[in-house]
Amino acid sequence: MTDSKASTAMTVLTEDDLREIALVRQYGAPDVYINADEAGWHPWVNGLMIKPYRYETKSGSFVFVLWAPKAAVLGKHRHRGVVTAVTIQGEWGYFEYDWNARKGDYVVENPGTIHTLRMGDDAQVVYTVNGSIEFFNDDDSLRNTMDVFSFIDLYVGHCQRTGAPVDERLFY
Repeated sequence: MTDSKASTAMTVLTEDDLREIALVRQYGAPDVYINADEAGWHPWVNGLMIKPYRYETKSGSFVFVLWAPKAAVLGKHRHRGVVTAVTIQGEWGYFEYDWNARKGDYVVENPGTIHTLRMGDDAQVVYTVNGSIEFFNDDDSLRNTMDVFSFIDLYVGHCQRTGAPVDERLFY
C-alpha cells in the first residue's frame, strides 16, 4: 500500500495543480468507455442506422456512428453548430460538393451550410454534432428541426420498443 503523503511529497506538481486535480475529482465528470461491440444500433430514416456514443444535454452536442447498410440519402439539411466527421468505412459525401470521404478521412461542416448527405453501401461515419440540424422539404421550406433531445428520444423510444436497457453512460 502506498502512503499518499509520501506520493505527494515526491511529485513535481505544484500546490495549484494538486488543488485543481482535487476539484476535478470532486466536481468533474468521470471518464467513460463505450465498447463498440456492445453499443447497439437503432434505425433512423431511409434505412440509415445510428449507434449513439454520447448525449451532452448541457451543451447540446452528441456523438454517434451513422451507418448505411445500403446506399442511402439523408435529405437536405443545415447545421446550426459545427459538425465533425471521421469515416470508419465506405464512402460518403454531399451532392453539393465535389469530394468523397473515404476510410480515415476527416470532415468539418461549419454552421449555416446546407447540403444533402449521400452514403454508399456499408458506409460508417462517426459524427460529433454541436447544436441543432434543420431538415428541408424539396421546396426548401423547413420540415423539422432535431437536436440532442430529438436524438435521445429516438434512442430511448427504440429501447422501450425492443426491451433493450437504456445505457445511462451515454448521458452527460
